[in-house]
Amino acid sequence: MIPVYALLLLSGMGVVFFALCGHKEVVGKWNTQMSGVSLLLTVILAGEVFHRGTLISSHQAFLIDAFNVYLIVLTAFVGFTTSLFSAPYLANEIALGKLSDRQLKLYYSMYQGFMLAMYLVLTTNNLGIMWVAMEGATLATVMLVSLYRTPEAIEAAWKYFILCGVGIAQALFGTVLLYYAASQVGEGENALLWSVLHEHAALLNPDILEIAFVFLLIGYGTKMGLVPLHNWLPDAHSQGPTPMSAVLSGLLLNDALYAVIRN
Repeated sequence: MIPVYALLLLSGMGVVFFALCGHKEVVGKWNTQMSGVSLLLTVILAGEVFHRGTLISSHQAFLIDAFNVYLIVLTAFVGFTTSLFSAPYLANEIALGKLSDRQLKLYYSMYQGFMLAMYLVLTTNNLGIMWVAMEGATLATVMLVSLYRTPEAIEAAWKYFILCGVGIAQALFGTVLLYYAASQVGEGENALLWSVLHEHAALLNPDILEIAFVFLLIGYGTKMGLVPLHNWLPDAHSQGPTPMSAVLSGLLLNDALYAVIRN
């Protein structure tokens, strides 16, 4: 599980480093290098899963299996390729005066924050932590969509925040219902661990599970852009930096679908 810890630590360090120390001349290159290392770590992780099977950390906080490891590698690949395009794109925006140095640092910091949230969604074994990570992705995306600080960009970010905020609240209620269903069979503090829920699935109250699924589908479905919960998508894609369209479509929507499937 060392690649998982290294992956999360690297992205977390990137959030702080780019916010405090990023210099416009090299920040794009550093972001690309960091994303490249992240991709390498995910490939190593995939190799471990291929040879050893499902991996569960000793404290059961993380679970990597044949399902989510493909999404983890895909997430890192999209993150790396997007970082390659981000560097020249944002350098051009700086040259045209559309962005300031401060906004550039904010972009790269929130870029790594978004990637951190995506990795945490995919690697955690705890459905509560998964919800927290999805909310973290929401906040990072709001900052990225509103990066240009134009009235249109701020409106798009506000629409995204309101719609996805309401949606994520529904997902929280669904998660609470899952916890309640699992606690009924005596799982206690482990009731939100996916591995525990899967093991005791036959003992869970099906009526509660059906209600929980409805709230989870609505909640995470908002993040997926499912009709009629898709109103934020056109504005977010059109008003945010172009590289963000790749991670919104290629990562956020996929991870939201993953959350629905896991739940």
